[in-house]
Amino acid sequence: MRVFTIILLTLLSFNIFSQDANQDEVNLKTNFNIPGYLKLNFGFTFIENKDHSLKTDVFPSRSLDLYYSKPIFFGENFSFNPGVGISSDKLSFSNDIILSESTDIDGNRVIVVDTLSFSPEKNSLKSTYLVVPLDFKYYFGSGKYDKRRFFVGLGAEIGFLLNSLTKVKQTINNKINTVKLKKDFGINDLKYGFSLKVGVGNFNIYYKKYLSNLFKEDSLPVYESINPNTNKVGISFSIF
Repeated sequence: MRVFTIILLTLLSFNIFSQDANQDEVNLKTNFNIPGYLKLNFGFTFIENKDHSLKTDVFPSRSLDLYYSKPIFFGENFSFNPGVGISSDKLSFSNDIILSESTDIDGNRVIVVDTLSFSPEKNSLKSTYLVVPLDFKYYFGSGKYDKRRFFVGLGAEIGFLLNSLTKVKQTINNKINTVKLKKDFGINDLKYGFSLKVGVGNFNIYYKKYLSNLFKEDSLPVYESINPNTNKVGISFSIF
């Protein structure tokens, strides 16, 4: 989070300086009151090409992204939108399993899809990434730039893993017991993929398909034959 804050402040400082140096031109060409947008994505994460043991529920498998984006217009209808932010993805398992990490007798790390001895109320895997989205948008209709205009966007996203954890929640003797374990779990340090967006102004729906695998190639859980991918679908809007 401190890394994200430093990057965000740097980008804001750069854009404010640029805006001051070209204030007259900006006032003529844009309707922005700030250098860019602070955006919030809310969606759902689901696994593709999964093995039999990794079953997830779509609606509890939520995704939340918070990032800063600065549109750069080439004419009135086309924009390039670089950004930087934090992405939190949760996979909520529908069967009674959880990821675990241990060391074998040779000192090698082993990732296992463990079967729990009870039926938990919640069992999930959460991963947090530093993300860099890069989008291209084309706007339709009359008007200038992105104010209340329909658009279609194509883009790419790259993410760097910050941390991952598992969470198991159960009720024991009428008391809620929650166990969180923060480890690597063999999650890929790098995720990348492409996105499709359709919206109006600063609101849109999106679909993201990640080409990278969920696990590192040398850290696939034992007895698993398929290294899955993840996809996301959701809505995006500007906070300011």
